[in-house]
Amino acid sequence: MKRENVFLNLDLSDLSVQPGALHIDNKIILIDNLDDVADEENTNSLSFANYPMKLSFTIGLIVLSGGMKVKINLGDFEARAGDAIVVFKGNIGEFCSLLPDTRMVVIAFSDELFDVVKHINTALSIQQYIYTNPVFHLDEEFLDEALDIYKKMKAKMTDTNNIFLEGILHGYAQVLMYSAYNYFAQRKKNTDNSLECNRNQEIYKLFMQTVQKNYMHERSITYYAGVLCLSPKYLSQVIKNVTGRLASEWIADYVILEAKALLKSNKYTVQQVCDMLNFANQSFFGKYFKRKTGVSPKAYIKS
Repeated sequence: MKRENVFLNLDLSDLSVQPGALHIDNKIILIDNLDDVADEENTNSLSFANYPMKLSFTIGLIVLSGGMKVKINLGDFEARAGDAIVVFKGNIGEFCSLLPDTRMVVIAFSDELFDVVKHINTALSIQQYIYTNPVFHLDEEFLDEALDIYKKMKAKMTDTNNIFLEGILHGYAQVLMYSAYNYFAQRKKNTDNSLECNRNQEIYKLFMQTVQKNYMHERSITYYAGVLCLSPKYLSQVIKNVTGRLASEWIADYVILEAKALLKSNKYTVQQVCDMLNFANQSFFGKYFKRKTGVSPKAYIKS
């Protein structure tokens, strides 16, 4: 019998023990080796586990010199100077090798640090793009902007006497992430205009368009497979091959982001949100929401 892969979870608390790591309550972690002395005897201070780990946070790396090889969702990737790597929460990452002269910066953060519920369709569209393109080259202008913000965050991180430190870092993180999302949106637009989709990519595109139109009342893969005139098994296989994620995970992303937006709007009760998203009852909705987010709908409203 073939044994399924079982992956260990990597938490922000695990990453915070890296040498030189700076963090605020394990909500955001900054790590770099920019100040390391480069010589033949000195290897990089950064080290990562060389086995597959399922991330419980989102992480971004910018390689400034040298290079590294990684596996993301079991696919092989290589990053060189000027490249960025982005791995979202729930994905599988594995460090393979690092060149001795590699210099990089790393930013990792929890979901609560960056909320995109006001831009659901744009955010998910960009996430879809990054899932299939986790390693990409940055243009010089955006690279300089990202490094400038990172250095400002790092400088503030050491100001432990500042009672507004977390809010300041949260603001910097918002600026960085919104700038990054805008950068990716323009990049994705150019890519969409220049590449022809193969059959699998076309199915994936149609699937996502169908989910965007129907997620508020349909969560079943069988439904979406029927709309696309495919078998549920085949549809699931195609989406998994193209994105590295299950079709059900994409559907859940839309449902949960919509639920978060509705709950935080303070316009609707939990029961009303439950009805709007076509759940059988409030109990089922509560269990679904907590399974996906770790908190109940009422606890999320108060957070």
